[in-house]
Amino acid sequence: MNLSKHIFFFSSLLILLGGCANMAQGPTGGKKDTESPKFVKSTPSPNEKNVNVKRIEIDFNEYVQITNPSQNLVVSPPQKSSPIAKALGKKIIVELKDSLRPNTTYTLDFRNCIGDYTENNPVKNYCHTFSTGNELDTLTISGIVLNAENLKPAENVYVGIYSTQNDTMITSTPFERIGKTSEDGRFNIKGVAGKNYKIYALEDLNNNYYYDQAGEGIALQEMALPIPTVTTNYTYDTIFKDSITIDTIIAKKEVKYYPDSVILRLFHKEVKLQEFKKIVRNDRHAFSLYFQKIENSIPKIVPVNFTASKDWYIVETNKMADTITYWITDSTIYQKDSLTIATDYLITDSTGNLIHHPDTLIAHLTPKYIKDEEKKANDEELLRKKYEKRGKVKPRTNLIQMLSKNGSIEIDDSLIVWWDQPMAIIKDEMLHLSYKKDSSDISVPFKIQRRENQRAFYIDAEIIQGEKYTLEIDSAAIFDYYGNHNNKIKLNFNKKFEDEYGHIKLNISNFTGNIIVQLLNSSEEIIREVKSNEKKISFIHISPGTYFVKLIEDSNNNGKWDTGDNDNNRFPEQVYYFSKALKVRAGWGVEEDWNIKEKKIDNQRPSGLQSNKKKK
Repeated sequence: MNLSKHIFFFSSLLILLGGCANMAQGPTGGKKDTESPKFVKSTPSPNEKNVNVKRIEIDFNEYVQITNPSQNLVVSPPQKSSPIAKALGKKIIVELKDSLRPNTTYTLDFRNCIGDYTENNPVKNYCHTFSTGNELDTLTISGIVLNAENLKPAENVYVGIYSTQNDTMITSTPFERIGKTSEDGRFNIKGVAGKNYKIYALEDLNNNYYYDQAGEGIALQEMALPIPTVTTNYTYDTIFKDSITIDTIIAKKEVKYYPDSVILRLFHKEVKLQEFKKIVRNDRHAFSLYFQKIENSIPKIVPVNFTASKDWYIVETNKMADTITYWITDSTIYQKDSLTIATDYLITDSTGNLIHHPDTLIAHLTPKYIKDEEKKANDEELLRKKYEKRGKVKPRTNLIQMLSKNGSIEIDDSLIVWWDQPMAIIKDEMLHLSYKKDSSDISVPFKIQRRENQRAFYIDAEIIQGEKYTLEIDSAAIFDYYGNHNNKIKLNFNKKFEDEYGHIKLNISNFTGNIIVQLLNSSEEIIREVKSNEKKISFIHISPGTYFVKLIEDSNNNGKWDTGDNDNNRFPEQVYYFSKALKVRAGWGVEEDWNIKEKKIDNQRPSGLQSNKKKK
């Protein structure tokens, strides 16, 4: 009896220890779930007819979730009141708020927004269809929407149809049926009947499913839309028992809906939207006027709380032509912390026309700027006294900037000198240009060409390749309007050789009229541009690197790309891309034949352009 008790005790202890050891390992997990939920049933059933309920329930074989249904679920015909969609256990429930139209096919296109609850594996391209009448429309129209200016796919854009050819419907009536583009610009309009339609794409800003705002993007139908159809084809796979005996013949059904390759080019109508935004004074010597856009003229300004001579400022505009900076040249004016000016600028009225708008503006120096200015002056004074104790003179800050800091200038460029502020005086005789020959300095004649903004000038001289040049600027050769002058500076430079460059030659075909050919870098910045009607285009003196080419059919010969206009049924000017990157090496040329219409435009945009990459 005692022996049995001991055996039972030790057995229980071993089991307990083993259990504890196993618990210490923790859960080992299992294979990751990669399967999508499977459809089980629904109310109403798929493709059910004579439906009169507005609540749709769809059951799956596992717990599900729905991702951002307000953006991803596309209900067609479009709904004035947004439907409510939610996940409840293994169900997806959708409640339609609009009244159901009679004899109408409804499609609930979930695209990829339904997934399982744990891993969110999507039920790909899931669509639920039913009809309120005796007929069910089952055809599909599909294609792609591209941005007209750069052929990039247009994402989250509605594509809609009308069963009438009336061109004014798009500006007053919601689409009859809709689809929505995915991130690659592709769309499907489902539940379509076999009849004629008119098709548009719309970047709908107010969710009313028709074009009614100038800021909305739109794409017009450019070619006749075929009547939607469907074809069914069968292919057969044969399985043999042996080399001659047939075991099984498997028939594979392939259903294709047409049209399946509609291309729509989205554009924004040009609107002369000009408005004043703000006045900013970040510097005692200048203030800037910021506009939405600047058309026709630069506004003149008139002093209000101060008096000034006729030429008390210098005007400078930025590259985007939406900011005007007024550099103040009169010290009695720029010493004021607050300037009041009267001006008259152009703005866009409610009819889209430019009108004059008188205004009074105040340019304040901010308290922070004044505080920083005082601190800077104190620091400068302390530094000056420090040098004075050592018997030295504090060196001046050199405000000159050179265009070429690497010692070389491009073969087609001139040397350029920049100043932080407008230059009042340039003493030509205190600038010296020379090159070395047999250990001697050979002086080179030159001219100074001022730029309009007065903050830069060119050195216009004959620069010979292979020679080493020096530009010397004596101290106090350049003065700005604020008492600053330069320290002595010396710049050594040379001009690049021909064999440091490559070239690109293009033999372009399948176009008529005027074209604009642009050489782009990977960020799609324009490096060079040629306007021509010739079929042979050359870009010479191209630095080694990778480039891309874009072509614009300049139908009105105004030297720029023009957008479309839906009011006048005018399409945007056509754009093409050479579909591969061009790699330029030093001393080598690249020559390519380019039939601009050999590839469809949805397959032209090169993959190497950085703007193709989706932003995270």
